[in-house]
Amino acid sequence: MKKKIIKTISVAMAAAIILSGCNSPQLKIDSEDEEAVEDSGEADSENESDEESTNESEETSTKETEDEETEAKESDADSSADASDADEESDSAKKDNDNDSKKKTDESEFEDITDYDSTVMLDGEELTEDELSDIQDFLNQYENNGFVATSYRTPDKANWNEVFYGGAGIENCDYPDEALDAYLDAIGEDFVEYDLIALSGDDVRSYVESKTGITDFDISLLGGFTYIEEYDILFDQVSDTNYVNVVCEEGIRRDDLIQVLVYGEMQMVGELGTYRRISLIETGDSDNPYMFYSNRELWEDYADSVIEASVYGTDETITCATSGTAYGPDIAIIEDNAVEDIIYPRLSDIDLSDFNDVKEIAFCDVNGDDLTDMVLILSDGDDTVAVVCDAHEYYEGYIEYSQGSSAVTIWLSDNVKKLTADNVIEYILNHQDEYNEL
Repeated sequence: MKKKIIKTISVAMAAAIILSGCNSPQLKIDSEDEEAVEDSGEADSENESDEESTNESEETSTKETEDEETEAKESDADSSADASDADEESDSAKKDNDNDSKKKTDESEFEDITDYDSTVMLDGEELTEDELSDIQDFLNQYENNGFVATSYRTPDKANWNEVFYGGAGIENCDYPDEALDAYLDAIGEDFVEYDLIALSGDDVRSYVESKTGITDFDISLLGGFTYIEEYDILFDQVSDTNYVNVVCEEGIRRDDLIQVLVYGEMQMVGELGTYRRISLIETGDSDNPYMFYSNRELWEDYADSVIEASVYGTDETITCATSGTAYGPDIAIIEDNAVEDIIYPRLSDIDLSDFNDVKEIAFCDVNGDDLTDMVLILSDGDDTVAVVCDAHEYYEGYIEYSQGSSAVTIWLSDNVKKLTADNVIEYILNHQDEYNEL
């Protein structure tokens, strides 16, 4: 089983999506009508002049009326043209809005329908033994098992490196020698050392859509692979697997939502992270009966304690869960109700099997390498010890923690009168050269 690794944690982060709207301005138009009335009474000698004047006036009036009608028609035509332009602009805006809406859908803005933060199952119709058996077979298929090994609130939050580790059952694509050469150049190697995984971008995007409903999947989310954009191919090499054979213990159906409680067959019941609650959406397609929706590791069930670990020099905290074992405590880092990493403090010359009482956890870069180390204060009921688990870069952007150093623990016990997280950190920072030599 490959070793779990996580990104460096310096602060707890949360994200929120904000929807905004706007009001359209309205335009008001006012108009005024004017009237003029003119009367005259003249002698008969002036009637002809009046008649001629009247005729001229009628002709002028008729001409003005015709001109006004022409102008009105032209105005109507202009208004129609303006209205047509406005309609076109409105249609264009509507298309833009439709595209934005489609884009949002493609980016998979899911609503939590599974009560993810809860530690219990939703209410629903209990699944039969046969239904549980069918779902168990589905989850244990190699192409689906990557979704079992990672926690996610909604499918777009899945750890895609876990999902695709080993290829997710997708057959290697046909790739030209030039693409392989480009991959080897990118990783700085001359030959392929382990089993080569070569996935076409189209196959990856099609796979994600069929398993989750996410369209236009962003290839860059597969950070564990090397993407050769010119050929739209993802390469990786593996020598092991993250496959976890699971047993479905119970399950419910609510409409087209399925929830099952599963545990890893090779894990000991009672071990931190044994149980998971996986939520699936029934599709009605016999070839692809379920899509993955969420995977909640029920870490609380077997945690001895939950500690809000301090981040030295800040007001930030990191949620940690502790679990005692026959070898010493296991420390899980929790983010968004997911186990991001588990640290196993173990000392070569000091037996920690009785030091399962975790008094304090703190994070601080104690050795000046820009990586956040973990400081633990442990007790067996009588004695107290400090264990420092240094962070090391596993590969770019990912770290792992050491199990601790017996020499450092003894050094701190000899020099720090009261073993608290702050006292230990301050002593190390004031004697950093000495610490680094240890």
